Amino acid sequence: MNGIKYIREKSNFTKNALAERMGVTRQTIGLWENGVRRPDSRHLKWLCDFYGIEEKWFGELSEEDIDTLNQKKMYRHFDGDKEYFSFIPENDGFHEISIECGELDSMLDERYANVLKKKRDFMVRVEDFLEYSKDPQQCLYDKITNTERGMRDIDDFLDLMAIVQLVGHDGRFLKVPFRYEIKAVLYAMMVASGHYTKEEMIEAHPWYFEPGDCIYIDSDYFDRLIDLMSGHWNNVRDHEMDKRAKLLEGLRKRK
Repeated sequence: MNGIKYIREKSNFTKNALAERMGVTRQTIGLWENGVRRPDSRHLKWLCDFYGIEEKWFGELSEEDIDTLNQKKMYRHFDGDKEYFSFIPENDGFHEISIECGELDSMLDERYANVLKKKRDFMVRVEDFLEYSKDPQQCLYDKITNTERGMRDIDDFLDLMAIVQLVGHDGRFLKVPFRYEIKAVLYAMMVASGHYTKEEMIEAHPWYFEPGDCIYIDSDYFDRLIDLMSGHWNNVRDHEMDKRAKLLEGLRKRK
């Protein structure tokens, strides 16, 4: 693995962005990263000064080298709107954010662009949900009722998310458990409805159910939620079916 490429991607620079900052061409960065050429002493010094790390890390890296590099702290910096990471701590330690190199995702700008695309796709889903009945013969009353009902459903969930933010302000350590509690209830409802099995839900969202140092959804607690909801819904269904049967019986007797 080429060290320049590895560190560049971890620091959230494209070839073009790093080339512009260094005053070289994108092709030159590519030649360095492909091992065709090696930076001269002036450019190596620039890389060392900019990233705050020794020259040896900009050559070819072994697996052992990468393991060592991944344990080093990288620090967030801003240059205008550009966010990047280097091995140099911020002067203002109060706002300092540091992450081990190995924990940093490569090319955050590209990931953010992909997230924005997913956001656009998500908003299309919201629009489709609000117009879930596209029957051209549907009367205006039904269209109004269905659209308002859909907006209320989304608005209720947004109110819940607003509470999550308040919980975060009240005590930051409570925010993640509260979010996981919401997830546990929603996922249990989906399983209790019969549209998913517990195994399918865990397979679709494994990170919420995996025990570890962080918060996770306890399997036994999840089972109790499913049983509680299933039992309640069965009671409601039986009650409604009993009412319907009595109503039909009363109609028959009148005849």
